[in-house]
Formats: sequence, structure tokens, C-alpha cells
Amino acid sequence: MAVSWISISFLLTVCCYSSSAIISPVDASRITPRVRVESGELSGGVDYTLTTNRPFYSFLGIPYASPPVHKNRFKEAQPVKQWVGVWNATIPGSDCIGLEQGSFKVVGQEDCLYLNVYTPKLPQEGLLDGGLMNVIVYLHGEAFQYGSGIGHTPHYLLEGGDDVVFVTINYRLGPLGFASTGDDILPGNNGLKDQVAALKWVQRNIAAFGGNPGAVMLAGTSAGGVSVHYHLVSPMSLGLFNRAIASSGSAYCPWGYTENVVQKTKQLAEYLGCPTYYSKDTVKCLRSRPAFIVSETLKNFLPWMFDSFTVFGPTVEPPGVDRFLTDLPENLPVQNVPLLFSFTQYDGLYPFAGYVTHEQTLVEMESKWNEILPFVLDYNNTVSDESLKPEIAQKIKTFYFGNNSVSVNTKNNVIEMISDRMFKEPVARAARHLASKNTSPVYFYEFGYKGKYSFADTFSKFGHSEGLGVSHGDDNIYVVKTTYGHPHDNIEDAKLIPLMVNMWSSFAKTGIPDLGSNSTVWSPVSKNPADPLRLVKITQGQTAESLELLDPGNHTFWSMLPLTEFSTAADLSTNVNRVEL
Repeated sequence: MAVSWISISFLLTVCCYSSSAIISPVDASRITPRVRVESGELSGGVDYTLTTNRPFYSFLGIPYASPPVHKNRFKEAQPVKQWVGVWNATIPGSDCIGLEQGSFKVVGQEDCLYLNVYTPKLPQEGLLDGGLMNVIVYLHGEAFQYGSGIGHTPHYLLEGGDDVVFVTINYRLGPLGFASTGDDILPGNNGLKDQVAALKWVQRNIAAFGGNPGAVMLAGTSAGGVSVHYHLVSPMSLGLFNRAIASSGSAYCPWGYTENVVQKTKQLAEYLGCPTYYSKDTVKCLRSRPAFIVSETLKNFLPWMFDSFTVFGPTVEPPGVDRFLTDLPENLPVQNVPLLFSFTQYDGLYPFAGYVTHEQTLVEMESKWNEILPFVLDYNNTVSDESLKPEIAQKIKTFYFGNNSVSVNTKNNVIEMISDRMFKEPVARAARHLASKNTSPVYFYEFGYKGKYSFADTFSKFGHSEGLGVSHGDDNIYVVKTTYGHPHDNIEDAKLIPLMVNMWSSFAKTGIPDLGSNSTVWSPVSKNPADPLRLVKITQGQTAESLELLDPGNHTFWSMLPLTEFSTAADLSTNVNRVEL
């Protein structure tokens, strides 16, 4: 930050830095792009796409709210204060503090409410040739426990001729983002309310970067996809976007909704030596504890080496004002916008790639099956009768393993079970439910291409995922540049990037996903939830095939178990065969 520049103007203008809003690679190194937003002036940088070397502007670490520290801890995001001088937007903001899955290390900082904006053009005098650009706001995943926006960039999205403004955000995680005392002292869902604050910031400021606030597509993967679904039903998010993509996540995922958050918050307070009788005293005490210790305390909630994804996460808030989630998502009206849902062929490799390649872990899973399965499959708090847990565990084992035991020889059975329960069944159920409620179309795809890189590499004991199939998050790396995959450096993988990018960019523009030169007919999901799930599958041959799934994720089996999450589920198909069109 720096220099002697002072302004309290709220006009969204661009500082003059050249005679053209579009830069060439030759000029890029000499340009320091500046943009003025409502809180002050930003000084950004220039980056380049990876194949065509197309330059684009990047503005990193922009504060969209005041730091959620001290008295602001456990409060909704507070307005960001005006700054004096020029904010250096070439440095990423800190990741939000959280407990990293797998390593169980505490990472990040509490002062973390920052976002990043990438744009291929900046407006001159408030105008752009061809008008303002479509905007994509991307929500990161990692189970509401860790992660950040900075690890996802538009290097592939901006490779071709399509212009789009790309935004990523940080939001509070774990107990600092989702603890609740069950009353107006701490109602909960602050992490999701952070996302709302960021979306409102986009509405007020994105035109300064050339983006159209009336053409915002909200997208996310895993917990980001769950978040997208919640924004579709939250009254706080109404009108903040007009398209949505939810990849490998929905609010129906068992880990996407957290039971007993108030009880867990009391447990957290007890671990940290805080009183629990009065909510005000509890919150005051928790504010006095170091953020690192608050996050590290989550280890006390882990019953086995693998926990049920999300200890603290989204939940229904108590009656009062300014509630993000007023009821279970299936009971709420839905924003009528075009939707695109997806899952991958073996979504359950997140994070189980680290266990199916480890023989001793599978042996332990077999020996403690009845004990650990309710945690592994996240139904420990949703069984209608506690005494039924062993019976449910055995029914699941019989369905997925027959008479076989859990071992390296049946690792694919483990992956299928995790994939169905944690991702495929709930994502497909959400898509069919939303299609039945809205007049806008809902589209669906399954990603079945295994490339050189995979998100499962992050969790595999051997550091690679050969022989494990298409993992959770693997579709993402062909649209958004990530830290865990670089398909542009592999000749065969690079061929898939244009197809996936075109799917996203066309959907952002029109609400209809386009597969480019592929002639496949992509029909929306039927508005009758009893019909088969219509979808397109991206295959290993990089083709797109139209399919119908009659029982996606083995919904019929799961819905027959005495689990409370299915008590309000829609009546869906009971067939179990796949039909090719």
C-alpha cells in the first residue's frame, strides 16, 4: 500500500495507464493496471495464458470485508474500511485458517476475507467494445475445512477468444466459519455469509474490471458445489447470480449439511476451557482463544484416521433476522436460473485414494466395520434408531461386497461405495429435485476421462493414482488451472481443455452448455423426478455420449435405509440399469 493518494469517491473508474484497454505481450511488462473500487484504488499485475501467451490482468488479495478477528470473530462479515493510498493487489491474501484433511495440520490465517479478480480487458471511461463481460465467481472446495481461492486461476478459460471476468474468494472455514450457539448470539453459517458478502461486492464493483454484474455465473466444486446449491435456496443470495454450476457437490451430500452444530460448539468450548451455559459467555471466551488453537481442537472430533469430511459446516439457523438458511434446502423455494450439475466416475477417491492403496488401513476397516462405517459414510447422526447402526453397516457391506471382505482386492468396491454415498446419489438427487421445481433447465454430466494428473495424487500413499480411476475434482483441472494438475503440458490431455472450457463459457453466456464440434444432443434433466437421469458422459476417448441413468448412485438402495436424510426425499427412479441413447 503506499503513496500520497487520497480519495473517498465511490465512482468505479479506471486509472489511465495506456491508450488501449487491451494489452499486447510486448507492452504488458511495462503496465501497472490500476482500478478504483468503492474502498480505494488498486494496483494489479499482468499474467499470461499458458499456450497462446495471451496477457490478462490480475488483482489479488482484494479485501471484501474487514478482518474477522478480535471483536469481529464469529460475526457476519463487516464492511471493509476505506484505505489511503494504493492497495498492492499483486500479493495474494492469506488463506482462511483451517485443519487440512489428511495431514491434519492447521494452515492459513484468521485475517483472510480477500478475493481475486482476473480480467482480459479493463474499461476506458466506463465502456468496453462489445459491452461488459460475463463474470464467473468460483467457490473453492475442501469440505469447508481448508482451502482458498488463490489456487484456482483462469489460464485455460482465457486461452481462446472468449472474454470473461473470473473471481475467486476466501471464506471462513471450520468452527471459525460455522460454529453456532443456536441463538442470535452466534446463529451460524458465517462462512456462507462471507460468500454472500463477496457476491455483493462483485455486484457493486465488478464493472470497474469490465464485468457485467447482471451476468454472473456462480460455480464451485465439492464444498464449493454444495455452497452453490445453498445459494440457490438462500434468501440472502437472491438476485446475486443468474447461472450456476455445481460440480461433485450438493446440499444433499451427507457431509454438506452438519447435524448437532450447537452441541459440537459446546464441546469445542469445553475443550478450550470456556463456559457453555450462556451463549454470550461462550462466544466471549472463544474470541479470546488463539485461532490456531481453535482450529487444532478439531482433532478431538476425529474418531478414526478418516473423519466424516466436515465437523463444522452448514446448518439451519434459529429464528431471527438475516438468516442464510431458514430451513432444510429441500423445503425451500429455489432461484429459477439455469443449472449444471456433475460428478466424476470415481468421486470417492477423495480422500480415499490414501486408504485403498494401504493394506493395513483396509484390514482395520474390515475388523472395525460396524464401528467406523457410520463415520466414514457420515450417517452417525442421521440414523432413526441408534440400535440399527450395526444392521445398516452390514446391509451396506452385503450390497457392495457380497460375501467378500474389505481388502486391496476389493478396493474398487470401497471406492464405489464412497462415491455413491458421498457424491453421486446426493448430487443426482439434487439435480432431479431442482429440475422438478424450476422452469429453467438443469443439465448434468459425468466426467470419465483419466489423464496424467489427478486430484487423487494428493491423497494416494504412493503419490500417484495409476489404476485408481477418475477422481473427484479431475474435471476441474481442464477448466480452471489448479495446483494439482497441469494438463496443458501433456499433448493428449491438452486436447480436452477446449471442450471443457467451451462447456463452461457457453453456459455462462447462454445458460446452455455447448460441447463445440461434438454433435452429441445434450438434453436437460427431466422435470419428472421419477424419470431416468439424462446426462452427457465425457469418455476416455474424449467424446461426449448421451446417457440415461435409471438409478444414479444406487439411490434405491440408500433410500430404503432408515436414514433421516431420505425422509423428505423425492420419489425417484427404482431401476438400476444404464441405457445408452
